Amino acid sequence: MLAEEIEKLLQFLKESRENQREYMRQVAKEKNPPFNPKYERFFARKEEVDPTKIEFELEMVSDDTAGEIFRSAMSFWSVPISVGYGRRMRFIVWDKTHGKVFGIFGLCDPLIGLKVRDDYIGWSKKQREERLYNMMTAYVLGAVPPYNELFGAKLVALAVGCREVCQAFEEKYKGKKTIIRERTPLAKLVAVDTMAFFGKSLIYEGLPEWQFLGLTKGLTHIHLNGLWEKCLELAKEMNAKSLKRNKFGHGPNWKFRVLNEVFSRLGLSYEYYETGIQKGYYFRPLSAEWREFLKGETDQLTYVNKSFEEYVEFWKSKYLRRRLKKWSGKAS
Repeated sequence: MLAEEIEKLLQFLKESRENQREYMRQVAKEKNPPFNPKYERFFARKEEVDPTKIEFELEMVSDDTAGEIFRSAMSFWSVPISVGYGRRMRFIVWDKTHGKVFGIFGLCDPLIGLKVRDDYIGWSKKQREERLYNMMTAYVLGAVPPYNELFGAKLVALAVGCREVCQAFEEKYKGKKTIIRERTPLAKLVAVDTMAFFGKSLIYEGLPEWQFLGLTKGLTHIHLNGLWEKCLELAKEMNAKSLKRNKFGHGPNWKFRVLNEVFSRLGLSYEYYETGIQKGYYFRPLSAEWREFLKGETDQLTYVNKSFEEYVEFWKSKYLRRRLKKWSGKAS
């Protein structure tokens, strides 16, 4: 029976939690997009790069070729990447001197309910419904080899909140109606957030733009690799109420509701969501009035973020110089 198959697989996952990091690497290999050799020329070997000559360009993914390059870059991640829900914006940071991908970041709709974030903002449920639209979550963020050896992820983390991203957000969503509530909110990006898979991350150390707000509870469905489809099939057989309550997008909260109902009927515990890995939650405001805006107390914004080029110059002066000697020492 399908229910028995699910229980056996869940028991296997429970036993696998003893070595979660290795298990997550295996999930990443199966879940993340594979590297496409067709685009190999856009990814550098260390001996091809002179880090003293790197100049940068930020590209928003807008065509199929850029999209495939972005997907190939995701193959370097050693943790499973959830590609997010709802709105999506993807960016490539290029080393234009050498014509290579330096790093990537992708933005999507934030989680509807997230206690560590909601407590920090201090907004009501109604305020959150009105202004969550003005936040985005970085579902993937980092530098690809060999640029990760240059503290490259720090530059990507800075670029996530640059003025060009805010401008791209406004241009993409200005005048657009939301699907669920059919309203036309102000197309202003006020804050971004992200989660570091294994707690606190060195990427954000020394970057005052990013604030560490705490750890999540370690509940997720991403490690239920290969089981979601089976649980969804069983939910349909059960005529689960949670299926009918879903209005749009098949987001993570909906998945939790479906899994909860299926597990409850099977007599299984929510402990299967516990990976033993608490993600670190990071928050980045982009304007001086971010809290007042998110609480609906003002529509006025004074952006305090910098341009992409300004972040590049900051990164070069603070981080790149510190890595050049080590880079040269490792080069063969």
